[in-house]
Amino acid sequence: MEASRSSDDLFASIVSSSNEAIVSVTLDGIFTSWNPAAERLFGYTATEAIGQSNAILLPTGDKDGFNVPITLLTQGEAGATYRTRRGHKDGRVLDLNLTLWAVRDRGGRVTGVAGIFREVEAATGHHPSEPIEANRLVEYRFRELTRVLANLTFDQPMEATLDTLAAGVVEVTQTAGCAVALIDEERRQYRVAGTSGLPAGYAAAVEDAYRAGATLSSLEAYRTLGPVRRTARDYIQRDPDQAKVALLVQNEAWDVLVSVPLVFRNRALGAMTCCYPLGVEPDEQEIALLMFMADQAAVAVQTAQLVAEVQGKAALEERQKLARELHDSVSQALYGIGLGARTARTLLDRDPARAAEPLDYVVSLAEAGLTEMRALIFELRPDALETEGLVGLLEHQAAALRTRHALRVETDFGPEPVVSLAVKEMLYRIAQEALHNTVKHARAGRIELRLAQTAEGIALDIADDGIGFDPAGRFPGHLGVRSMRERAARHGAELRIVSAPGNGARTLVRVPLAR
Repeated sequence: MEASRSSDDLFASIVSSSNEAIVSVTLDGIFTSWNPAAERLFGYTATEAIGQSNAILLPTGDKDGFNVPITLLTQGEAGATYRTRRGHKDGRVLDLNLTLWAVRDRGGRVTGVAGIFREVEAATGHHPSEPIEANRLVEYRFRELTRVLANLTFDQPMEATLDTLAAGVVEVTQTAGCAVALIDEERRQYRVAGTSGLPAGYAAAVEDAYRAGATLSSLEAYRTLGPVRRTARDYIQRDPDQAKVALLVQNEAWDVLVSVPLVFRNRALGAMTCCYPLGVEPDEQEIALLMFMADQAAVAVQTAQLVAEVQGKAALEERQKLARELHDSVSQALYGIGLGARTARTLLDRDPARAAEPLDYVVSLAEAGLTEMRALIFELRPDALETEGLVGLLEHQAAALRTRHALRVETDFGPEPVVSLAVKEMLYRIAQEALHNTVKHARAGRIELRLAQTAEGIALDIADDGIGFDPAGRFPGHLGVRSMRERAARHGAELRIVSAPGNGARTLVRVPLAR
């Protein structure tokens, strides 16, 4: 088997090698896959079937189709078997059993239906072809693969995602244990990030073996970009650098180890090692399945790394923003307080009556600095929305604008809106960005900031009397408006920006309430 085969090809090879008819359809009944066994059963080639309605299989006058099973699946009856009749291309009517399960995306949403057709004779043990157990294994693996991949989520720590995937490998394949290692030989890094079915301490022992210079099968798979197979006991016990590993697994009934690489766009990210019990010999189809699952692990790793990179950049931008805010507001206020206090101290000795003026200046700067610091603290606290509420944070924003930029800010907020924290954060961030744009670009003297909840939904309005702009124009290097639109779209909200040169600007956000 070539190591460069894609995960889709590997998964397709498992389905295509099955002696049972496996097909899939969209929710509106259009065939999206059709394996060779389906060609033999129904007489239609894949080219003839894919893209066609499932109605091509309905016997004359039969209007059942996949509609009833699809309804049952969406109601939670996945994996059940239904008795049905389907039409052959030559006009014959086939009496079949149909096992269906939902195909879901990574968010858990049902996107289609996959099914296995069996002639009733085959289901009752009288079909002259493949053994029943082999057919059931294909069905089980196909169904479990769908479930495992649908349950993978990338909004959690990478270790949790890889633990979930390793557990799925143990469920779907014949392996007794699985470890996913992340490897970077240039940096001399080796870390076991996901495990299932392995003894406690296994990950640390393998990492110690790597540091000691052990020749690990996972390293070989990583370097060669292909599967590596070893006899478990001889491979581990003859290597003194794996003494800790050998001690941990001495009571495990393992016979064969198979390591496959985690490859993303022709670059190895690590390797997945599976331990097979005595008497189990992984064949080419089993290793193809491992390669497919390793590809999913590689996607999970790459996604996690990209998320971490984006979060790192966002954190850096936030730190830079905080530094600018502290420099522009609080540090200048503190400098002014120091200068005013020294002036007042001098005047107290020379002309006490005149000391009141610099002291009043010190008091006003202290109050402004306190307002600024509170606003910054509220922005930095992750629980600020929960403890202070959206209205509280918007009030702090308005106060900061008044003290820092001497703007007239009129507010009308009403009671705290009754929505999720995620929606409140979206509204706050949009308001924050819109107000930042006003201060930076609008040359405004007055701002109106309003928030209201009605029976239809929540309305946020931000208006200024500045110089205005063309909302349809392009602003290279400035992502504020696009960022606001993306935030609103993620929550099903409508965002409109009304402006024209010389006529100020108004940002309106409308969040419909769930019915």
